[in-house]
Amino acid sequence: MNQRRIPTISRTFCGLLLATLSLAGCAVLEGGDAGDGLRLPPIVDRPSDERHPGKFVWHDLLTPDTLAARSFYGDLLGWSFKETGAYVEIYNGDHKIGGMLAIRPRQENRVEAQWLASMSVPDVEEAVRQVESGGGRIINGPMDLGPRGRAALIEDPAGAHLLLLQSAAGDPPDREPRLGDWLWNEVWTLDPDATAAFYQPLGRYQEVLEGEDYRILVNEGHWRAGIRRIDQAGYAGRWVPVIRVADPDALLEKVEQLGGTVWVRPGEVQNGTRTALISDNTGALIMLQQWDFQGEGDQ
Repeated sequence: MNQRRIPTISRTFCGLLLATLSLAGCAVLEGGDAGDGLRLPPIVDRPSDERHPGKFVWHDLLTPDTLAARSFYGDLLGWSFKETGAYVEIYNGDHKIGGMLAIRPRQENRVEAQWLASMSVPDVEEAVRQVESGGGRIINGPMDLGPRGRAALIEDPAGAHLLLLQSAAGDPPDREPRLGDWLWNEVWTLDPDATAAFYQPLGRYQEVLEGEDYRILVNEGHWRAGIRRIDQAGYAGRWVPVIRVADPDALLEKVEQLGGTVWVRPGEVQNGTRTALISDNTGALIMLQQWDFQGEGDQ
């Protein structure tokens, strides 16, 4: 993220959500549980010597309908897809940015999709110890994900889920996000100070910038993630990813035509950066945000 200003969004931004946006009930991955030898492709096309602890390096969409999700994101953002067995890799242009995995309910529960972000850690076992000592919980792992590397699925003290990833092929390089790339990730919480205290040692963040109801986690001179205070307990405890777009307003009609839901339109959010809160046609929550990099253009 360009370090011009700390974004602020009214806490009512989050209050418009419905509880149905949560992942409903227990679900399993198609092709086997993550702990049973699930093999995932690497997060970079070519091996990298780069390591960026605390950076959000990958996003997986866990969805009951990968075909519907591919149609949604392909038409909305121009993303393309590559099948690797049961796994679907996502490309923005020639740049690999994420993947999709099919999930199904264990019983008759309806399952809403969700985006699961991966944060880089240099040592998964050590990171797991930090999670537990900080009051978090290990949901699964440490586990071997084949070419993807070593990982652990965790829940922070507020209930937000995150994958800690020690990438086998290294981390993607730092660069400004292009249109259609992941711009940002923020966690919603009732207590930003406690959340920052949990994540700062885990992500090796060297600085925490403070704004109105907001915190920015910083390392290596880069903004890595945001922490947003909200008042509604039912909507706290979730990581929400943000996609960079040229004009969120121009996409909202298409979002609805493709079966998605518009929760908050840019005109309802007073943050100066034009942000829309939507869910895709399988229920996964995301933000679409305009963000200008001081005339640097798309790189």
